[in-house]
Amino acid sequence: MKARIAEIWRAPIQGQHVYLLAFSLYFVPAFLIDSTYTTLLSWSELRLITYLAIPLLIFKIYVMDEWQVSGKLVITALLVASIISWRTAQYPELMVTMAFVLGARGVDFKQVARWYLYLSVTLLLVIAATSLVNIVPNLVYVSNLRPNRYGLGMAYTTFVASHLFFSALAYCYVRFGKLKWFDYVGIAVVATIAMIYTDTRLDFYAMLLMIPVMWVTQRAAEGKRFSRMIASFWWMAMPVLAVITITAAYFFDDSNHIYRKFNELLSGRLSLSRKAFRLYDPNLFGRFIHEKSFGGVKGKTFANQNQNGLSADYFYIDSSFVRMLLLWGLIIFVLFIVIMTFIAIVSTVQKKYALSAIVMLVAINSMVEPHAVQLIYNVFILASIPQLEWVLKNIRGKKYGNENIAE
Repeated sequence: MKARIAEIWRAPIQGQHVYLLAFSLYFVPAFLIDSTYTTLLSWSELRLITYLAIPLLIFKIYVMDEWQVSGKLVITALLVASIISWRTAQYPELMVTMAFVLGARGVDFKQVARWYLYLSVTLLLVIAATSLVNIVPNLVYVSNLRPNRYGLGMAYTTFVASHLFFSALAYCYVRFGKLKWFDYVGIAVVATIAMIYTDTRLDFYAMLLMIPVMWVTQRAAEGKRFSRMIASFWWMAMPVLAVITITAAYFFDDSNHIYRKFNELLSGRLSLSRKAFRLYDPNLFGRFIHEKSFGGVKGKTFANQNQNGLSADYFYIDSSFVRMLLLWGLIIFVLFIVIMTFIAIVSTVQKKYALSAIVMLVAINSMVEPHAVQLIYNVFILASIPQLEWVLKNIRGKKYGNENIAE
């Protein structure tokens, strides 16, 4: 036993170890920020703890990853752009996400996804359990128009459903190639339980859609011709749905009965996005937008004062696509679409299709939910550098190893 401990102690520190440590340091406090644990713990102190991941990532990028000078210049430019957007929009997730994306060189993304899955499910269960025994508030939203909804320790009901959606995606990715009927039944059961307690229809439908999509995708990876033909189009979803969402929001007309029907199906998201476009024009680095939502203890009180629909004071941009464009700026918006589409294209070229299918489902979720750039939800953006490494390895026709990929 002592010899084993000594062996572990003497083992060299690898970039992946530093990356996973940084990921854990960031993930736990960032997750708690989205919960009612902020009634016990300081929001600002939790945010400061998330920043502990930054020096670890900077050390890995500039010291351990051995980028060439040109590569470091590109990385520095991207980090500076993310800092500008962060300071402009007052949204720190942008800087942190960019650092994690750029720091993923030499990292096994499946291991990151596995780590994400463990952390996400564990924290969800602990937070829900502690809310049920009144250690932290379990926010209850009451309305005359729908059943009571429960936050289960999260700051809003949709946060629960969104975490379950992205955790299910991570589960499918980690289990891909071995997914069986009982996995799909499990996803359906979890989606149903979430629907019963949170009444989040759109996330419920998205989780149910995940089942046939992953079934077709796994068959495609096994070489089934018809499934492969279908899965080969998954990669197009991200840019196409982004354009559809932005166009529909910008040209929304409440006097049009078709628009009005879609707006009702989407719980008013189209009209709120149109309001955002009326108030703000897109720019390069985004801006701060004052929003008033139902999240948190104060938001719950505001929500329960509106028993028969949305108050005129309510204003929140739910769509990640619209949110990225207006709050975070054109640069971040384009980068996100390009990165996620690149991940999907490479997955298609590899004929594995798993990430391609997941990117499509993320795109569908991004039409109606605001979490696409938050790593505590969308961990799949971190697959970009590992996918780029695979491309360059195959272009060069030899093992990538320690060679520099930015030339």
